[in-house]
Amino acid sequence: MWRVLKANENGLTLIELITVVSIFSIIVLITVPKTDFFNSKTSEMRLRMVANELISDIRYVQYKNIHENESLYLILQSDHKEYDIYKPDTMVKRIKSKKLPDGIMISWDLSQNPLKISFSNQGAPTPGGCTISLLNSKKRIDITILPATGRVMIKGNY
Repeated sequence: MWRVLKANENGLTLIELITVVSIFSIIVLITVPKTDFFNSKTSEMRLRMVANELISDIRYVQYKNIHENESLYLILQSDHKEYDIYKPDTMVKRIKSKKLPDGIMISWDLSQNPLKISFSNQGAPTPGGCTISLLNSKKRIDITILPATGRVMIKGNY
């Protein structure tokens, strides 16, 4: 298992070991691609994550309207930086509030400002379908809600 060095045998010195590890570290750092995940102004991955969360929230509102007869609705705020889910009751109650990361904006194709997205008990959006866009400085992701069926889907190169 362990072998004892004799007086005339040489092993690696600490300086040699540090030099080899340093050279190896430099090679690895050069070959690993640079990521911009934490920069929301340019990160495509972060934009996709926000888009998936928005789609999930829209589908949640639709599911609650169809299967549990809860009249939830989602409002895209006029500042284009956040959205909220509400439940109308004797008093309107906010269920979720989502503020988008810096550098990501939300826009839509309808003239409503803010945009209210709700669904009938058959799953069709009221007053109709729309396209919602999430944008950062590099990329745009379009989310479409089809008018008759209420199907929520991503368009484009995703």
